[in-house]
Amino acid sequence: MRNKSILCILSTALLLAVLMAPLASAESGGETITVNHVVLVDTPPHPEWEWNYSYQVEVSGLQMDVSYIAVILIKQIGDDEWGGLDWWWDDIESDGDQYDFTFSLQRGCYFINASLYESGDLNSDVDNATVLAGADLDFVVGTGTCVGGVYSEDAEYPGTHDGGGDTDAGGLPGFGLILSITAALGAALIASRRE
Repeated sequence: MRNKSILCILSTALLLAVLMAPLASAESGGETITVNHVVLVDTPPHPEWEWNYSYQVEVSGLQMDVSYIAVILIKQIGDDEWGGLDWWWDDIESDGDQYDFTFSLQRGCYFINASLYESGDLNSDVDNATVLAGADLDFVVGTGTCVGGVYSEDAEYPGTHDGGGDTDAGGLPGFGLILSITAALGAALIASRRE
């Protein structure tokens, strides 16, 4: 008789655990935010000028009745004095939403950080809001490389070769396109090595 009551209690507990499991997972979230890419938009006429890049951030796993905000921060690696650039993506509506933005920076080593928050939580207490999901990506602005957060120029910039002048790499048609593709592939290679 005692074994039957213990078995009955265990069966009831197991049944309750099975029935409540979907409710627990539905409340726990599963939201994700991803930095899909940071790519070169165009090369400036002079290497010391600002370079135009674009990034894309995407969200998924969003809950139906929750309002979300993402905060995207770009900061130079190793520069604790510069606060960086930041954007608040506050019109997130559904899974798969993407946020594209173009920005300009000087040559150097940077990282982008994207953090997803519940809107009410972030708006009520910015300092203590819970990050639901986050993503980081290191990238290089310019034609150089970054080793240990230090930028170095590997190749000669067009128009700065010996003899000076403002030549366009010997008048080769399409050179800007080749340089842009090379920079984008280099940024993708660095990003894939970080993962």
